[in-house]
Formats: sequence, structure tokens, C-alpha cells
Amino acid sequence: MNRWIATLLFLLVTPLAWAAESGYTYQPTDLKVRPFLDADTLLRLPAQTRVEILLRQGAWMQIRAPDKREGWVRMLSVRLGSPDAKPGGSGILAAIGIGSRPRPQTSATVTTGVRGFSEEDLAKAEPNPVEAEKLKGFAAKPADANRIAQSGGLASKPVPYFDADGKPLEPKK
Repeated sequence: MNRWIATLLFLLVTPLAWAAESGYTYQPTDLKVRPFLDADTLLRLPAQTRVEILLRQGAWMQIRAPDKREGWVRMLSVRLGSPDAKPGGSGILAAIGIGSRPRPQTSATVTTGVRGFSEEDLAKAEPNPVEAEKLKGFAAKPADANRIAQSGGLASKPVPYFDADGKPLEPKK
């Protein structure tokens, strides 16, 4: 008897494991050839376009569009599920009481692969004089900065420096 129950459960759950994830475009989005912003665009998908999610890579999803073309879209442009799904769930899981409860009202938090520095990384950090010297090449010359500011209708205004206690320092003459 237990063998029959195990077989039945296996047959019910196995198709779910092979089922592709589906979703829809939350907003109009470009379908890219590769997962890069500067990659060629295959087409522009309108909002509410149903897609099949094939793979996730960092902040990108590889998807199959309704016309069977495959490409990459930004993860934040896709929502899982169906655009016309009713809250509370549907299908076989809802019929047996799983997933039929309303979702709590929360704010969404998304992390898309941002890497921070550990204390060890910061402790081992060393200045790079060559790169620091390159930065000087990006500095604007005062005459150029004044010319650009004036062309934009901006006026010069002195701003004092502050000491460690937050008191304004006297300008050097």
C-alpha cells in the first residue's frame, strides 16, 4: 500500500520539477542577443508579454518569447506567473488548499549580484599611484569650468571650507 502512495506522489510531483518557469514582461523591454546592455537587440517586447524563463544569470534572464525567439532580458523587467492571475492562487495546488492564502502586504527587495568588500579586503587595500595619476587627467581646468558654467547660466558663488568641528574656515588670500 505504501508503495502505491509513493508511486502516486512521484507521478504527481515529477511533472512540476520539469515544468519551465513562466512569467510576463512588467514593462516594455528589449530582448537582447546576450546578457549585456550594449548587446544587439532582437526585438522590443511590449508590457504583459508572456515569456518562458529558461535560465537566470546575475541580473539577467534568458527567456523564450511567444514567437519562439530566445534572448536575454533584465530580471527587473519580468514578473513570475501570469499577468491575468487572480490573487489567492489557482490550479491543482489551490484546489487542495496549498497556496490559496493571500500574500502579506510587504515591500519588495531585490538583490542582483552587487558585491561588497569584506573587512579583510579593506585591510589588504593598497593605493595605486599609477591610477591616481590618471585621475588628474579628468580634472577640469578652472578656465574651462568657468566657461562651461557661464554658458549654462551659472554664476560663481564662494563656499567656505569647514574645520573638523564644523566651523567655517576663513578663505585663503
